[in-house]
Amino acid sequence: MLVKIEQIKKVLENNPTCVCKYLQSYTVKGKTYNESDQIFIDDIYRFEQVGLETIEIKYDEIVYSLLSTLYPAEYRMPYASADFITIDRKLETLDRVSTLTKRKRYLICIGDIYSYDQHSGKRVTVFKHNDPIDYKQWNQVKRLLDRNKRIYYRNSENGIIIFVNLQPHAESSYIERFKKNTDLVSAIVARKKDCKIEISPDFLPTEDVYTVNDPKDLLKFYQQSNARLIIIGETLNDDYRRALLQVREYDKFARMMVVPLIDLRNIDHFLLQVKMVYNADRWSE
Repeated sequence: MLVKIEQIKKVLENNPTCVCKYLQSYTVKGKTYNESDQIFIDDIYRFEQVGLETIEIKYDEIVYSLLSTLYPAEYRMPYASADFITIDRKLETLDRVSTLTKRKRYLICIGDIYSYDQHSGKRVTVFKHNDPIDYKQWNQVKRLLDRNKRIYYRNSENGIIIFVNLQPHAESSYIERFKKNTDLVSAIVARKKDCKIEISPDFLPTEDVYTVNDPKDLLKFYQQSNARLIIIGETLNDDYRRALLQVREYDKFARMMVVPLIDLRNIDHFLLQVKMVYNADRWSE
């Protein structure tokens, strides 16, 4: 797994007992650091001195968890883990679903997945961290994988679009619409600290909440962002219906929920609803 020198340096400085190993060999200033050797903080200082910016480390769940704590957006927590058979079935389902809509769905690998060359005995990387995995790719390499290994993944769809029309010609009061937009964003991004409701393990409120304020922009942003859910902050009128119909024509399985009024005194109820819709697969209904 490729990591920045500054990132692994911070992990080792903050966690001196952490065991992290090289995925490949390096020679720096005449000294060789062999594949599978443990990485020590003095090694990292030496790498820094020669200007090395990244190194390949062996994927390890503990090391990944430490990286995720320090750099949550770059090293996202997995959405879930699954065994070989479950991943195979899930990718087959996503492949079928992708033929029924213009949005193509797949899984994203969390951490490296390794195997061993049958002839040389050397370790090979079947999937690298953050690699997209679709059913075709999976079928090409799944014979190489240990069928007892659990695979960590997240979904290709991620994020929430808050859709409130703030264009001047809209029907209702601009101030009222602006407040609805602000309340919805605040409810998810700046929700109270003691709230224990997690929308999704790989969802980062500070990174994954987007606003669309012009109906003409909704479809394009839905495509570009690969957002998982659209929250509509008003009762539907013709402008909203036209924009949402365009999304439906592009993706018949798009997740949407209408929230014309939010009670800021009962955010937990709202977040539970969001969690339910966000994690539902409409093709399974």
